[in-house]
Amino acid sequence: MRHFEKTSEKTKKFVGKTIFETDRIPFKIRCRKDIRAKIFTFLFFASIPIFSFENNAISILFSILFILFFLFVILYETYYESREFVYKIEFENEKINIFGCNYDKDWVESFEIKKVNIKIKKHIAKFGRIIGYSIEFKNGKKKITLNKLHNWNNFTLYQIFNEFKKLKDEKIIIDEKSLIDGIKKKAEEEGEWKN
Repeated sequence: MRHFEKTSEKTKKFVGKTIFETDRIPFKIRCRKDIRAKIFTFLFFASIPIFSFENNAISILFSILFILFFLFVILYETYYESREFVYKIEFENEKINIFGCNYDKDWVESFEIKKVNIKIKKHIAKFGRIIGYSIEFKNGKKKITLNKLHNWNNFTLYQIFNEFKKLKDEKIIIDEKSLIDGIKKKAEEEGEWKN
């Protein structure tokens, strides 16, 4: 469960070009923020073996291995989730340009909109609460996920999805409608919605 502060986002429209962007977050800061969010979960699981009733050598060894395992899982997941980061989406005529960082090295992917599919994913916490949404762009085997770190504004995600559908000249299907309505509702709840 990751909750980053929503950063300042900009939407720019030029003739034949629409740009959506958020602040760039360096790799170390992305990892640090993600670790902070997961540390409470780690402390909970680490306390389970500590409060076990047996205090023999096997129990202590098991406790240490249990803690090390969860620490490894948390660090690996943080490292993996934080390495790739999308900070800018640019719609230009019939192309989509996606700007991002792999660690701190910049990259740009350009695709023809007609050859790209878009998908909204809903992220739900263990207790059923919606954490946020992400948008996945897929072109053949290449898949790029926007908002993996939950740092994009929900209103901006709503705009990006609708702009993509409009440029691709695709209708929003029933499954997508419920997800896009969910993004709108989340944006309204968090005070991000703009009329």
